[in-house]
Amino acid sequence: MAIDQDKVCLNIIAGCYERTVLGYEVTYNEKSEKYSIQAKFTDNSHIGYVKTIAASNNLLASGSTDETIHLYNLQSNTELGTLLQHDGTITCLCFHADSHMISSSEDGTLCVWDTNSWDCMKTLKGHKGGVNSIAIHPSGKLALSVGVDKTLRTWNLLKGRAAYTTNIKQAADHVLWSPDGELYIVVIEGVINVYNITTASIACTTNCKKRINAVTFITDRVVAVGGEGNNISLYEITKSEVTCIHDFEAHDNRIKGLKCVPACTVSGKPSKSHRWLVSASSDGYIKLWSLQINKLQEESPSLLAKISTTARLTCVTVRPTVKAMDTEMEKPQTKATMALDERKASPKQPAVKRTKASDHKGGKSKKKKMKP
Repeated sequence: MAIDQDKVCLNIIAGCYERTVLGYEVTYNEKSEKYSIQAKFTDNSHIGYVKTIAASNNLLASGSTDETIHLYNLQSNTELGTLLQHDGTITCLCFHADSHMISSSEDGTLCVWDTNSWDCMKTLKGHKGGVNSIAIHPSGKLALSVGVDKTLRTWNLLKGRAAYTTNIKQAADHVLWSPDGELYIVVIEGVINVYNITTASIACTTNCKKRINAVTFITDRVVAVGGEGNNISLYEITKSEVTCIHDFEAHDNRIKGLKCVPACTVSGKPSKSHRWLVSASSDGYIKLWSLQINKLQEESPSLLAKISTTARLTCVTVRPTVKAMDTEMEKPQTKATMALDERKASPKQPAVKRTKASDHKGGKSKKKKMKP
């Protein structure tokens, strides 16, 4: 039975060890006043497990241990092609609006992509070893990356070159900007280090006493953390300390992915008072939680919906519905904020190719519907 598009509130997309990209829709039933998660599509194009996944307003990208990035149009539910620029496992993908994407790999490079032509505008080199995580500043002018070489690198995206390098003495697993862009966090195993953007030094730190597998910002100063335990923890960041303000049992196994978006009201508009948190776990479940911003410390998140994927999940991302995106009042995004000179584009052949799972041979990209 076809899903009524007017009741779709959120798209959830996950990757797994079974080499599959799984697409779901969160729907709201007005009669029962309940939310549900329903399967929308699956894609089995990768020949390695899906390690990272990212979505923008219209686009989806998945990165795999097969060293490829697969692209999809979420509006038309079609495959766009495959990026073959990297020579190692794809470790992280980040979109800036719908105009640019940055990818990182175990080959030690970051690639900046123009999502209109899918040309590689710039290959950023500097890491001596694999890159573990990347983050784009909300302005689109800066990016951060951490790698196995125990460095934190800052990149000037306007000029397409390294700005400076910080030796952090350990290989970090995650790096993340706050939504307001005034601070960033670096995660090393179970430790969260909060950096001041002005001094580029650690302002405060906390040990979560468990390996962190996933982290996402709930507000400008509150992060949700999931790791080797069953629980999700909420930490509040102040100028001098990071404090755990709430902890709740979320799954029956380790947390593998977390993403947060403004809650979608029944009218389709984003809520100012609530956030939706999507969690993915090794227990195979994807869950949707509702959090009231002004009661994060007093109240546990309420479970709105869940679904068993029967897969060994590795990562998750979300995409608000078109109606919610059109009405959401966010900071303006412009192509000028990430205006790398297109004359510096990679001299290699066009990056988007149709790929066969057996040999990755190139050819002209063909659009193909994703499997329902």
